[in-house]
Amino acid sequence: MLDPYWLLKEIAKHPDRTDAKCRWTQYWKKNPHDVYESDWDRLYLPSDEEDDEDPLLATPAIPILWDSPHVTRRVAAQRSRFMIFGTDPTWLAKLRKRPDSRIAMISIQASSVVSIKQELRDAGVTESVVFPDLDGLGRELKQKWNARR
Repeated sequence: MLDPYWLLKEIAKHPDRTDAKCRWTQYWKKNPHDVYESDWDRLYLPSDEEDDEDPLLATPAIPILWDSPHVTRRVAAQRSRFMIFGTDPTWLAKLRKRPDSRIAMISIQASSVVSIKQELRDAGVTESVVFPDLDGLGRELKQKWNARR
């Protein structure tokens, strides 16, 4: 569990983010017809083979929090937000170890999982609500079917 607003501030003030934006600005000035200056977050996306050699397009070390357009019903229903990790796979774990960290681990005992799932269903949080597609509906129907056996 984490405080997303705190995490956004931590990412925003990190020197790696400033460096990424500066490198993108330099790249944009060289290629103004190919890209937009505000699209610096494209540094996190896979690049073409010819771009792999350009140090201005190096993937940042820190992650980015991405608010995606709601391209599917599932993404819209979940109000999905994504974290796209940079080249440092341990960045978030290191951040969690800091004394001022607002990242916490919550452990749920295996013996509590069944009752928690039932409480969520009773509260209206079902597979078809969280996953509003045929897969979610199928899992929900299977759960109901198994519960009646």
